Amino acid sequence: MRIQALWRYPVKSLLGEQRQSLAIDERGVVGDRQYAIIDETGKFGSGKNTRRFTRIDNLLSLRAVTKGDAPTVEFPDGRAIDVAADDIDHRLSECLGQPVKIRRETEQSHFDDSPVHLLLSSDLEKLQKSLPGSKIDVRRFRANVILEDIGHLSASDLVGSVLTIGDTRLLITHKTERCRMVTAEQEDLEFDPRILKSIARDFEVDFGVYARVLKAGTIAVGQDVEIGSERVLRANNQDLGI
Repeated sequence: MRIQALWRYPVKSLLGEQRQSLAIDERGVVGDRQYAIIDETGKFGSGKNTRRFTRIDNLLSLRAVTKGDAPTVEFPDGRAIDVAADDIDHRLSECLGQPVKIRRETEQSHFDDSPVHLLLSSDLEKLQKSLPGSKIDVRRFRANVILEDIGHLSASDLVGSVLTIGDTRLLITHKTERCRMVTAEQEDLEFDPRILKSIARDFEVDFGVYARVLKAGTIAVGQDVEIGSERVLRANNQDLGI
């Protein structure tokens, strides 16, 4: 396999930025979901309601991009405001129709689940074939790493594997359970409930995989990906520091 595309989302649940390379540390992709929109109750803005998250409509009308040391939020009217700007909370509240603020991650993680999220090109192709009338686009699934899978593996084949990408090592821990976020309207992608129904039918609601970081490093588009086993890790745990 090789890396087909890389994405980072500086603010949770906002549109993100495509990158040619990403730095990986113990937390995950450096700068990914580093900030979040928070409502009056202290929950993080998301596309779903859980113990930690609250559904806030129109988050996907906003984009976060990294410029310098901190992200900038781009608004539908073309304005771009730094997250450190004095009026950012007011502008976000005005745009989203409720009182919110944007804050950097502290003790509570902004991740839905694990630090790094990956998708296989073969799974995207399979989903597109099952939904010829839908637009299956990587942006719907908000993964960090898109793997070009020449051998046509499935996500379940990767669980328990170790991916070595240059100096970086990732342990694939489990599959990604999907929610209504994959159906949401964003940019040129229309609301499409058929996508989640197809994932539930053909993939048992799981689409993509999560990983944790075993060894930090930098990964880049076009880089080769070697697949190893967890057994190899256990045999070499002292070398890997786990």
